[in-house]
Amino acid sequence: MTIQIPLESVKILKDYLEKKGFNFEDRPHQFFLARKPGAVINVYKTGKIVFGGRNHAEIEEIKKFLESIGAEEVEKDNKDYPPLSLKGPRIGTDEVGKGDYFGPLVIAGVLIDDALEDELKKLKVKDSKSLSETTIRSLAHDIRNLLGKKRYEILWITPIKYNLLYKKLGNVNKILGWGHARVIENLLGNGVKCNLAVADQFGDPGYIKNALMEKGKRIRLVQVPKAERDIAVATASILARDKFLWKIEDLSETYAIEFPRGAGEKVDKVGKEFVKLYEANALQNVAKIHFSNTLRITGGIKVEVEGSIDSKMYFTAIPKEESLKFQEEFRLECFNLISSFEKELRVFIEHKLRDNYGDNWWIEGISEEVRKKAEKRMVQEHKRGREIKQIDALDFSHYEIIIGNSKNWKEIFSKVFRDKNTTIGYLRTIKDIRDRVAHSRSDFTQEEKIQLIGAVSYLRNRMVSQSTLDSFGINE
Repeated sequence: MTIQIPLESVKILKDYLEKKGFNFEDRPHQFFLARKPGAVINVYKTGKIVFGGRNHAEIEEIKKFLESIGAEEVEKDNKDYPPLSLKGPRIGTDEVGKGDYFGPLVIAGVLIDDALEDELKKLKVKDSKSLSETTIRSLAHDIRNLLGKKRYEILWITPIKYNLLYKKLGNVNKILGWGHARVIENLLGNGVKCNLAVADQFGDPGYIKNALMEKGKRIRLVQVPKAERDIAVATASILARDKFLWKIEDLSETYAIEFPRGAGEKVDKVGKEFVKLYEANALQNVAKIHFSNTLRITGGIKVEVEGSIDSKMYFTAIPKEESLKFQEEFRLECFNLISSFEKELRVFIEHKLRDNYGDNWWIEGISEEVRKKAEKRMVQEHKRGREIKQIDALDFSHYEIIIGNSKNWKEIFSKVFRDKNTTIGYLRTIKDIRDRVAHSRSDFTQEEKIQLIGAVSYLRNRMVSQSTLDSFGINE
């Protein structure tokens, strides 16, 4: 697709880009070329706009602005992209989500032959970007039934895993290379013979080629621009987009927020709402935090990705069963959500106890039994060469004891959380899931995930509301 801007809007675009820090160059047949690290915008005198650079988030944001001033996507002339004359058994792969701030990165692959190609043509398969969501979902269902389980693979990388991988690899194209390679390897391992794979070209062709393993290195890999011209890649694009739509819908239902597509202003608005409910670090669970949206959403506060991931181990050991994938996702997402909440809760408890008891808060606000356990941990950490604060030496089980203490509740925490039984119940819900996640005990359900998120949201809302009232010197 090509973006075409009305000529009367070119000055508006230039002013917008200037404010975003772009530098401008004169070029033949162009109004201008705008450049900044990671992004190049070519604006031709015909109104045609061509993008370059690796900062996909910035480019997607500019595309959203262009849409707001009347720019439109128009079909390129077919002579620019002639049909690919590929025949016989082949694998086609495609990805969805790399330009979307919220949601996963999804990579799908299909293995077709001439007979299946004929059937796919009867279904009127074409590039998913030109299809409505309803059509995509209907087609995806028909495609899966037609291909059977051995001839398609769908790999999705949840935001939390994506962020860990980006921290390790530092490059979106490396993640994409691993993902496409993994899908190709999985399809080749299903027992269907094939000697050709086709994929869209992104960055250096070596990203996929170098990530292929034993089976993948034996086949011919073709990477071309707009590979969706081949029906195998177009079919993969439909399956990938279908899975992305389901995953973003699940994410929206789980967090009770409607997550939008893309990386524009609407995304920033929803991101700010999310942070109010779940705290900035929880963005790792729902978003690709290296996008520039993150700093705008948090007001310049950087979200640190905690933990690490062995990228090779992850991509060579991805479970195929949906239930196993869910368990992996659950543990990573919930551990991150609980860790962020626990840090915030500790700071809040200490702040409220200090306000009420002054510098003697540790003695007056916390029982002797809890203090002794915490102080024992502080000694153990000191011997290991690590110094920790008193509040950070508490276990999760201690928060219920501190908040539920009759004096603390009456004088301090009843004003924050209001209902004692509800508060203790939510803390126990969080602790139960936290302990099971930490020790890999038992499987989890979607209902438990929603319960956890509801518990964290309720307690955080009460804490944040109270902090706001405190800042104005108001008590409920």
